[in-house]
Amino acid sequence: MRLHTEVDGPPDGAPVVFLHGVSGSVETYAWLPHEIADGRRIVRIDLRGHGRSEHAPGTYDVDRYAEDVVGVLRETVGRPAVLVGHSLGGVVAWWVAQRQPELVVAAFLEDPPLYMGEPEEHERNGAIPIFTTLIAAAARWHAEGLSAQEAAAELAAAPTAAGLCDDTPLARAEALLRMDPGVLEGAIDRSTLAPTDTASPVTVPVFVLAADDAMGSAFPTRHAERLAATHPAAEVVRVPGAGHAIHDGRDHRGEYVAQLARFLATHA
Repeated sequence: MRLHTEVDGPPDGAPVVFLHGVSGSVETYAWLPHEIADGRRIVRIDLRGHGRSEHAPGTYDVDRYAEDVVGVLRETVGRPAVLVGHSLGGVVAWWVAQRQPELVVAAFLEDPPLYMGEPEEHERNGAIPIFTTLIAAAARWHAEGLSAQEAAAELAAAPTAAGLCDDTPLARAEALLRMDPGVLEGAIDRSTLAPTDTASPVTVPVFVLAADDAMGSAFPTRHAERLAATHPAAEVVRVPGAGHAIHDGRDHRGEYVAQLARFLATHA
């Protein structure tokens, strides 16, 4: 599996690996500020089927995504790293920390849908209609020959984009134009997250930055309560008013940076 990986920062810097959400790409982390990047070895990965990585229809589940990341950690990073994952990327980070803890220093999970692979939770997942809409939008953009800039302008004009950071529409448009639609189809039919193990121990430090329940969090309060019962060492902070992509919100990116910088100061 050919994965697109971008590496920046000093070779001897503490490695921090960023993992995007479903239908995303490395571009969602192109804006990282000095509080996060300075002095660290920043590694950004396009998961299979995303961005500039190879497409592999029929293989878009958390097990394969995580196995790919394990390969990058061993072959490219070469030493234990802090994992930072949004949404699907957060579940992938959890999987790696759980099954290959020798490769992980700590894991920072942004609104991870840890329990959404369960049938009952999947039925309550408000993101499913959004995924269907995104597949249709990307197909139309391809049919109309839209550039990433033109698609970004369409995204920016939508009412739901009012609270996004200025760089977000282009990053999302580029990712949607490059993705294999199968990555969203797997999210829609539950196959992507179905293998997630939320019961087995995770021995490395885990921090969850969760969105507001009222804004469609993928890690709502009921999930935080379940996590506290099985993994009491995991820390959870919820950001009032924040949507699922906390790092993309104009009013909440500062909080994301502050929480991540604090976490990295301890672990990287």
